[in-house]
Amino acid sequence: MPDQDPKPPWIQYPGTDPIWGGWRQGISQGWLVNIWIPFWAHLTPEEKDAYLRRYPPPDDDWLLYLTHYYK
Repeated sequence: MPDQDPKPPWIQYPGTDPIWGGWRQGISQGWLVNIWIPFWAHLTPEEKDAYLRRYPPPDDDWLLYLTHYYK
């Protein structure tokens, strides 16, 4: 994975959780919908595993969203 891959949401927007209202408005919504989710969706399962080893989710809520909602 190249170093220019986007950082995960919890690093790009520190202190947020997957159900934060900012994901549905403004700049953060645009970043999530137009940059991060398409990036994540195009990774293979192996690439997703490697990404999560590189950037471990801060809690189980983020892990749940990554594995069940942001496919």
